[in-house]
Amino acid sequence: MELHKRYILPILLILFSITSLEASGKTIPSIKTSYVYARGGESLKELLEYQVGIPQRVLDKDGYLAKIKRWNPSLEKTSSLHAGERVYVEIPYRVVLSPRLSPQREIASTKNKANKMAAAIKRPKDKKRKGRWNFSIFYALSRGSFQASIQNYATTTNSTQDSPLTLGVATYKTIGQNFSYSGSLYVSKLNSGVSDQNTKVSIPVEYGLNSYIGYKRENWPLEVYSGVDFERFSSYNTEELPSGAALSTRQHRLTFVTLGVSKLFRWFGKKFLTKVSYAQSIISSQSRLSTVNPKAFTGSKFMLYLNMKASKDWFYHVFYKQHNLKGATSLKITRTGLGFGYSF
Repeated sequence: MELHKRYILPILLILFSITSLEASGKTIPSIKTSYVYARGGESLKELLEYQVGIPQRVLDKDGYLAKIKRWNPSLEKTSSLHAGERVYVEIPYRVVLSPRLSPQREIASTKNKANKMAAAIKRPKDKKRKGRWNFSIFYALSRGSFQASIQNYATTTNSTQDSPLTLGVATYKTIGQNFSYSGSLYVSKLNSGVSDQNTKVSIPVEYGLNSYIGYKRENWPLEVYSGVDFERFSSYNTEELPSGAALSTRQHRLTFVTLGVSKLFRWFGKKFLTKVSYAQSIISSQSRLSTVNPKAFTGSKFMLYLNMKASKDWFYHVFYKQHNLKGATSLKITRTGLGFGYSF
């Protein structure tokens, strides 16, 4: 009786279960099949062991790695699969799969986490460095062309004012997330001017300064800036010449309100900064009144500036500046220049 309970009854129950499954048309599957796709760069064994999760014992000892190679003759190189390459997989149904990251991907994931942590640690320092005052000094040489038209006379005179030496200092600082401040100061030494009468006249030093507030949102391609410019320059007493006066200069001091845009960009691996601005005079004065027309110059100024980084600290720059003014004469001034600078 004891033998019947311990051995015969369990065997009968198992046979009954199998018979019931067969009778109902249900059979226990013997294999599992599927298609898997490579991420790219991994070997066939890495794909099967890590992405599919087939145990190493099944692949090596049971020979399924060799079988799967044989079932996939279209694979070009099993040591390094192409991205999207399809692999047919067939394994015993009883095998328990456990997908996981490959060692290479675990290393990459660890490196990504480390980089993110390092970036988070460095971020306050970067913000601090980004928010500090940045200064630069610069040198330029330039050529100025003056074209003056005399009122009530069908006469236009042309002259030049060349500068072999312009020295300046500039600063820039970010303010919060969207705003910035920039400003500069320059002084130019001018050669003796030459007029249409081939007469040389000593020209005083020219200087100028500006102060701007910039604004840029994260999704804007350009930064918009606005502020004031101040310039002191000299012109000839062209309007007095027809009355017999000797050639001389008169100094002008103009303050402009300025609106411009700037953009940082890369070209051929170099970093560039470009600025375009338009200014309108709001205050004007002169060293002495003209004997013909005492009106001080008023008008506009257009400027185009391009800066290229030569190294971490050094840069080259070029500029084009044009004044269109009216006062004692109608005066058009065009000045082009180039030079270099150092940032610190």
